[in-house]
Amino acid sequence: MFTPQKIEHKFITGLILAVVLLGGAFSVGSYHHMRSVLEAEVRDKARLIFMHVDSIQNYVRDILRPAMYERLPSSFIIQAMSSSYISRKIMAPVNAPGDGTIYRRVAIGARNPQYEANDYERQLIDEFRRSGQEGFWQGYRTMNGETYYVMARPVRFVAECMYCHGRPEDAPAELLAKYGQKGFGKEPGTIAGVDFVGTSVPKSIGRVRQTILTYFAFFAFAALLLFFTSNFLFRLLVVKNLRRLNAVFRRNVDDGNPSVLLSRLREEERGDEIDQLVGGIEEMGEHLVAARSQLRDYAENLKKMVDERTTALSVEIAARQADVQLFVRLLEDMHRSRTRGQLWRLALPQICRRFGAESISYTCTMGPQSSYLWPENVPSPAPPADFVGMLTGGSCVASGPSVFIPVESSSGSAEGLLCLSWPSSAEAARHDHHILQALGRQLGVAAENLTAIDSLARQMNILETIVEGITDPLALMDANCSVLTSNRAARRLTAELSQGGKTDGNIISPFFDIQAPDCPLRECINRGDADLREVDLPSGRSFALSLYPVPSGSGRTAQIVVYLRETTREKQMLAQIWHAEKMATVGKLTAGLAHEINNPLGVILCYAGLLRQSLSAADQLADLTTIERHTRQAQRVLQDLLNFARPKATETGSADAGAVATSVREVFSAQATKKGASLLLDCPEEPLWVRLGVGEMEQVLSNLVINALDAVPEEGGRIRIQVGQAKGGRVTVEVADNGPGVAAADRPHIFDPFYSTKEIGAGTGLGLTVIYGIVTAAGGRVEIDRAADLGGARFTVSLPAAHFTAVTGAAGDGNTALEMKKEGPARARKEKR
Repeated sequence: MFTPQKIEHKFITGLILAVVLLGGAFSVGSYHHMRSVLEAEVRDKARLIFMHVDSIQNYVRDILRPAMYERLPSSFIIQAMSSSYISRKIMAPVNAPGDGTIYRRVAIGARNPQYEANDYERQLIDEFRRSGQEGFWQGYRTMNGETYYVMARPVRFVAECMYCHGRPEDAPAELLAKYGQKGFGKEPGTIAGVDFVGTSVPKSIGRVRQTILTYFAFFAFAALLLFFTSNFLFRLLVVKNLRRLNAVFRRNVDDGNPSVLLSRLREEERGDEIDQLVGGIEEMGEHLVAARSQLRDYAENLKKMVDERTTALSVEIAARQADVQLFVRLLEDMHRSRTRGQLWRLALPQICRRFGAESISYTCTMGPQSSYLWPENVPSPAPPADFVGMLTGGSCVASGPSVFIPVESSSGSAEGLLCLSWPSSAEAARHDHHILQALGRQLGVAAENLTAIDSLARQMNILETIVEGITDPLALMDANCSVLTSNRAARRLTAELSQGGKTDGNIISPFFDIQAPDCPLRECINRGDADLREVDLPSGRSFALSLYPVPSGSGRTAQIVVYLRETTREKQMLAQIWHAEKMATVGKLTAGLAHEINNPLGVILCYAGLLRQSLSAADQLADLTTIERHTRQAQRVLQDLLNFARPKATETGSADAGAVATSVREVFSAQATKKGASLLLDCPEEPLWVRLGVGEMEQVLSNLVINALDAVPEEGGRIRIQVGQAKGGRVTVEVADNGPGVAAADRPHIFDPFYSTKEIGAGTGLGLTVIYGIVTAAGGRVEIDRAADLGGARFTVSLPAAHFTAVTGAAGDGNTALEMKKEGPARARKEKR
């Protein structure tokens, strides 16, 4: 029979074996680790020595030797100028006895026998020369009966070494005196010797052994401590708890009678504590199998109960899902409906089908009382006796097979009464009144929202009609200069100005850079005040721009109303009115001046004639001729002024603008050819009659062609006369050239008397003034701008067209006449064709 301590004995034996194996592995690993650490330390120490040597030699070559040559240019001091000598002297303390470290810089055939390479060092030099190796050689070597860890590197001659190791005749005299001819004849790049560093292994290994012994002693102490601690803890935590667990089995496994399980646990104990525990668990498993069978039977009964409850919940969930779907469809019906009647006609069938009712009706109490029924062929149910009480009570009321549901809005006021009817009272009673009441509230809210949406839509329609009815461009823009809405005029203007590229109604972008910080829209938003200004386009069109900020609820400006009104025509009309008034004033003034000046001129001519009769000297007669010529020239200018101030009566009749233009072209074609210019004519074949006499028409065109000939260059000039029919029953005659054109500053004064852009003496400045008087007297107008294709000035004369109808002669001889019908109050005038 085993004792209960058997498992403890097993644990102690296993623990001892584990400690022994772990100690051995720790010792071996520590030894190899310390050896690798030693080698790394030796390598680092050797590299440090080599770096120290390199630093010394670099210092001698780069600093000390140049400084000595600078101070003693004709001397060579080996103690201060030889890098090998100085490095050997400085590194001599490394070879101190007892330290275990050797440093040697040796060579074959060294000048100093002390630094002559021994056999081992010669082997290293030969190995470096044979292999050409540049790096370090490292390994273990035995020297003088002691093992050393050695690192060596080759030493090569460089160009700087040739001064002392090259040709003897180039070497310093001090070096020849000290060593004679020894150590010369070397070549750059050849291996001269080796730098050698060795570290004694026994001395270093001794330190490693001492460290390992110290670690092992510490490990042995720790192992003993672990052994006793583990044994104590195992007894305390494992053995003791196993015994308690066996005791629990014996105490708790009792079904009232001595069972097989309890009897087995109380039998004679075999094996250790674990075996006893396993046996008890097996017996417990058999007991649990029996208990599991009993639980399975109970679970089957419980499953039936759960299935029944699940079925009931599924029915309820399906009903709730149907309710949710009904509410969703009612919302869709509300969005599709435009009136209350349309809403009820869409909603009643869905509600009736959802609750399985026979019929449904709705009675509205808002405004004119109306009712809706579905199906429509069933009779309408009689209203309940307490109709008003149901509406004000706010709860569903069952009355036999019917349920009355108040339809309430969000404000609590009753919209109407909904009635659902089933075949029997039992079917009516099984429906949840809370769901029906929620349905009534949803329908009330939907009806109220529909009313609000309908009112809002009518107001929006009215507002849209007002905005679209405004003929001037109007737009609403936000703080980012984006268009929120615009009327048709704004979209049409943006499309016109962008040549169809934009139709967004942004009427700010054609005039300003909306991304710039000085954009007036941004300034208006920041300022919060209205902005009124005039804006112009390069084409000459002008507009009145008005910006009105729209404050938000917080008081900040978030939107801007942009209003644009074109003022181009207004400005032109005002300019024409101003010019007409000015010309009338100038006409009155010049008429008076002409009369006052003409009389003295007549006296001058009279006396000049008298003097001519009494003079005979040629020079005096020549002077008198000059006086008469200039006097008559002054009279011609005065006559032009009188013609402008009191223009002659317009010739009775009309003129074919195309025929007159053809005649003028023929007259001036020779003059144009002489100047090297081309005179072009563009007019239709059919006649274009204007209400202006032929003579006046010729005078207008002649003056314009003369001005064009004066403006074009001597060679390559181009003048174009174009006759066409314009809108509004008018005929236009254009005279354009490729001259310099009329400056913008001269255009307002171009029709003023005596205003001329020609050189002094080249004109009187009355030609355009006379044209203006003739054309305006005939009801026409004269405009000036720049010709887009030719680049020079373009004068456009617009005259009212003359209309004719055929009339049979009074004598009845078949002859016909043309009766001209003039627009306005002017009398009809006749002219034979």
